Amino acid sequence: MLKFLEFVRTAFWIGLLTLIMSTFTMLAVFQSNLKPTWKQVMTDDNISKELTSKETKAVQLSRNSAVKLMSMSMNIFSGVSTMSGTYFEANDRPYVMTVYHGIMGPCFLVMITHADHSAECKEYVVVDEYNDYVIMELKEKMPNRTPVKIPDDLPRGNEWKGSYSILSNIIYTGYPNTLGPLTLRGDVVGYNENEYLYVFSHAYGGASGSGVFSKEGKYIGYIVAIDVGSTDLGPDVLENIVIVAPSLNIDWASVIN
Repeated sequence: MLKFLEFVRTAFWIGLLTLIMSTFTMLAVFQSNLKPTWKQVMTDDNISKELTSKETKAVQLSRNSAVKLMSMSMNIFSGVSTMSGTYFEANDRPYVMTVYHGIMGPCFLVMITHADHSAECKEYVVVDEYNDYVIMELKEKMPNRTPVKIPDDLPRGNEWKGSYSILSNIIYTGYPNTLGPLTLRGDVVGYNENEYLYVFSHAYGGASGSGVFSKEGKYIGYIVAIDVGSTDLGPDVLENIVIVAPSLNIDWASVIN
């Protein structure tokens, strides 16, 4: 009788362990076959695992600070200009940095958007036609955006020169042709006498104003144009030669002080 009870007890535990192992196996198989929703695919943290931790943080900051802008003129027949920009904060106040050539009218006719959220321009703080940028203060913060922190997220000392060195990597996020946000990589390949960088990447209409970041996550410039040459047959647009204005020339004192 005792041997029979011992046999039953052993069989019970073996059966229980087998059931537990089978359950875990089934759960593992189920989870491996589980498909994500498209909303889960689109999350900002869905970034290639091939990047280093610093590069991943740079991509996250680039994507999470990117905004799309629309500017209108007081002349209703002038149309709408669309461009990209970077959301940042200085002294706990919200700003957006974009290109001057995209601004068509007064501050109150500028709309800043990301996904289903929008913000309004409060005032133009800096308007620099020569360096082709505008800094505008917003009426309120954008809760769905992670701001670039000024001056913390700017290069310091020798980091400036290193960020602009030949074949150094850059990352930018923008809204070319109102698509996006789209994130692209590139390399610094040269300079010109007007203090612009040439970057080998891709850009199209609407990408102007996109913030450019070093692979260390520092805000180093903004896209102003793509290169347009000329041939006997007419203009030759080089969409893979992107012209970047360095943030070294931005009047940051206007927002820091």
